[in-house]
Amino acid sequence: MTSLQRLLGIELPIIQAPMAGVQASALAIAVSNAGGLGSLPCAMLSLEAMRDEVAALRARTAEPFNVNFFCHQPPTPDAQRDAAWRTALAPYYREFGIDPATIPAGPSRAPFSHEVADVLESIRPPVVSFHFGLPSAELLSRVRSWGSKIISTATTVDEALWLQAQGVDAIIAQGLEAGGHRGMFLSRDLSTQVGTFAEHAGGHLRAAAADRGGREAADHCRGRLCGREGRGRGPGLGRGRRAGGHRLPAVS
Repeated sequence: MTSLQRLLGIELPIIQAPMAGVQASALAIAVSNAGGLGSLPCAMLSLEAMRDEVAALRARTAEPFNVNFFCHQPPTPDAQRDAAWRTALAPYYREFGIDPATIPAGPSRAPFSHEVADVLESIRPPVVSFHFGLPSAELLSRVRSWGSKIISTATTVDEALWLQAQGVDAIIAQGLEAGGHRGMFLSRDLSTQVGTFAEHAGGHLRAAAADRGGREAADHCRGRLCGREGRGRGPGLGRGRRAGGHRLPAVS
């Protein structure tokens, strides 16, 4: 058993990646009951929906589970910028007969807040994970007071060291292949290599990337810090029948 398994109280060193907009509690329940760490993505859920989904988790599994949140700064609407990109896409709208006025707004993703913490206070989830850094020190202190383990995503060495300095329990080493996007928060440098983390960051560091990318990330990292501690899986699990009816494309 790896130290990550002992830390999270799981039988298998597998953390199901939370996939907002693709899955609900059913997938997280199935993974937790199978011995991994099931994860519920909460960034796109209302407070009421989050309460219901976490209640379903509590009712259908006695195993540890993870609730996941974003820590980003919501973008400020910019009508001039929106008009500029719609103008740039105008030839394609005409070519495919699309009326841009009929295009609905995309779903929003809310950052972790005191209102969210109020809902979770009585639930005390076993694990709370974050993307795009961490919430404020005050919010992080609230999460720690519940006894929850805290994990977050790093995409560069600087981010891993920053998370380590904040005292997180585990760091997610997220490569370029991780679900087609990364939770970058200190750098926009897309050329960074996950493999350099093992030389700098201590504690629990697990490789997270989709299929082939996850294996490559694990191969690059050395010792107990990455790859040998645990593996994050997302799209592969998302193709299962418990992912909420969504069918994700295969990753070659």
